[in-house]
Amino acid sequence: MSVNESVNRIVAGSGVILAGTLIGMLLDIVIKGVLTSYLSPADFGTYSLALTVISITGAVATLGLHEGVPRYIAYFRGRHEEYKIHELILSAVLMGLVAGMLAMLVSPLLFERLAGEGFDIQGKILSVVRIMIFAIPFTILLNLSVAIYRGFGRTSVNMYFYNIIRPISLLGFASAAVFFGVSLKGVVFADLLSMVFTFGIMSVYFIKRPPIKPEWKLKFSEPTKKLIRYSFPLLISATLLNLMTWTDTIMLGYFKSAEVVGVYSAVYPLVGFLSMIIGSMGFVYTPVTSKLWGEKRTEPLGSIYAIMTKWCFLLTFPVFALMFVYPDFILTKIYGADYAGGATVLRILALGFVTNSYFGFNYHTIMASGDSDFLMKCSVASAGTNAVLNFVLIPQYGMIGAAVASSVSFASIEVLMTLRAWRSQHMHPFTPMYRRLTLIGAILVVGMLAAREMLPLSGASWEYAAFMIVYFVAIRSAKVLDDKEMDMVNGIKKTIMQNISTLLPQALKTLGY
Repeated sequence: MSVNESVNRIVAGSGVILAGTLIGMLLDIVIKGVLTSYLSPADFGTYSLALTVISITGAVATLGLHEGVPRYIAYFRGRHEEYKIHELILSAVLMGLVAGMLAMLVSPLLFERLAGEGFDIQGKILSVVRIMIFAIPFTILLNLSVAIYRGFGRTSVNMYFYNIIRPISLLGFASAAVFFGVSLKGVVFADLLSMVFTFGIMSVYFIKRPPIKPEWKLKFSEPTKKLIRYSFPLLISATLLNLMTWTDTIMLGYFKSAEVVGVYSAVYPLVGFLSMIIGSMGFVYTPVTSKLWGEKRTEPLGSIYAIMTKWCFLLTFPVFALMFVYPDFILTKIYGADYAGGATVLRILALGFVTNSYFGFNYHTIMASGDSDFLMKCSVASAGTNAVLNFVLIPQYGMIGAAVASSVSFASIEVLMTLRAWRSQHMHPFTPMYRRLTLIGAILVVGMLAAREMLPLSGASWEYAAFMIVYFVAIRSAKVLDDKEMDMVNGIKKTIMQNISTLLPQALKTLGY
């Protein structure tokens, strides 16, 4: 597979993932609107906390297999060792099932021990957890099914089931529960039914359109050992990265008022938009590059890494500029004037989290190479740094200190991973054209900040539209994308249009199964 073909596949596939993510976000807003209009704030809070407990439990019980499985399927395909894939899939499913069953037994007991004498004295959250806990095995198997298809390059399956079928079914069951006027437990049961329904559809789809002809030979040999050895560090990494967010909130709650926690908790999710592009591209990037590793064709990887990083930052930068230059305007429009005090926090977080896109596909490149141990070490170092900085900064600086702690610890991971990719694989994204793009971005942000100080700018839509025009004209004039990349862009446009023309019929066909 050439550089052009790889880039085309990654960008075209990530467009589908990004579209699915946006659809899922919109449906999630509608679902929350239905539930909040029916449930009291206390009941919705109970439901949300229980959902958080189940999400954490499910993430741990997945054992990192959702990342390990697609990497090794693509890797073995590249090595033409398809016979190892059957064992890999069967082993992953069995491990996921065992972990899911254990989680069902342990999670309620652990939650009762840790929270029963704290904020859940009356046991309301625990009663909801005991219902939702039955969704964990279905969630794990659904995650693994999507991961298996991802390893075979069929990344659109994620969109069908997680971004369309799951939220639509939840909306349907939740609306029915509201219509019949059921209690909170009835709403929770509707959520459980939605997951079971989604898994049922996936089961039928898996049987009718399997990614590979199944062989039911149970054995645990080299592929299973490699999968466990690779996936466990990724489980630790994911858990620690989640802990970084919880650490901010917990320490703010300990040292400061609930009002401060509320503002910070509202601001923090907004920086997630800075990771949407790289998250969508990374979903396709990992299996594509893992297959190249399996084929021992590592020559194109450096070019793919550099090109995809540049494109990712090019598309993410306008969102960063909006957050960094107009943070007060964004917070006021979304949450109201009471949250405008979080403007500095949004600026700091945006500056830290944009490094994810700026340093690009270092994480995914290291993951594709099989070096999951280093990713775990990075997460340990970052989580430790975050905890120490929070403890030092929050008492004096409040949520600004928490934002600095998160940004510094998050950016440190990106620097460490970029250095690792350079030292071990001699890959980095900082080509002359990328440095040119960095300079253009810095000049434009400084210019926008200066204009806000000297001119009566308010953050109106026309101001941002003018920035976008100047930005893309500057990129074109500075030739940030060379002729070869422009040819790739034109080819990708055609591929995306073809995907769009076939996506809806495929989705409807999937729903019909």
